[in-house]
Amino acid sequence: MEQENVQNVTEEKVTENTETQTAEEKVEKAFATQEEFNEALKKEVARKTRNVPSKEELKAFNEWKESKKTETEKSLEKDKRIETLEKQLAYAENKSVVANAGVDSKFQKFVLSEVSEIEGDFEDNLKDYLKENPQYLVSKVETPKTNGVATKKISNDAEDGVTAILKAKHPDIDF
Repeated sequence: MEQENVQNVTEEKVTENTETQTAEEKVEKAFATQEEFNEALKKEVARKTRNVPSKEELKAFNEWKESKKTETEKSLEKDKRIETLEKQLAYAENKSVVANAGVDSKFQKFVLSEVSEIEGDFEDNLKDYLKENPQYLVSKVETPKTNGVATKKISNDAEDGVTAILKAKHPDIDF
């Protein structure tokens, strides 16, 4: 019985402490003057930055950390870096190939991602893909040049009336 009472009392104290802590955290202080606010701000900044190292300390730590690396770790880092640069270069080259292949600018990223997933040579895969999907190519629509006057042409071989009359009057001139 006594042990149960002791546990209950302890639990009550713990819950009271947590309630007062949360209440204290929620209380916001209103400052009467700018100086009070500046002073409180300085104290808060000092409290937050107390355990943060300075730039010089951080630089010295990074140099120490770099000096402790072994040659194999350094070579692994270089290999990873080279690999990422090669991937970026291949992506840029492939993007250029897609742009020069006549793919519409709206679909270039899509076509690039689709063709990149296919195994084999990129350029060959691009040609095959564009043969299967010509809708991604830039379509050139030729608009007939007009002068604004609507005319109706019956056939290309037939001469108009004025030319026929002129040819009849002047057979020696080549029209």
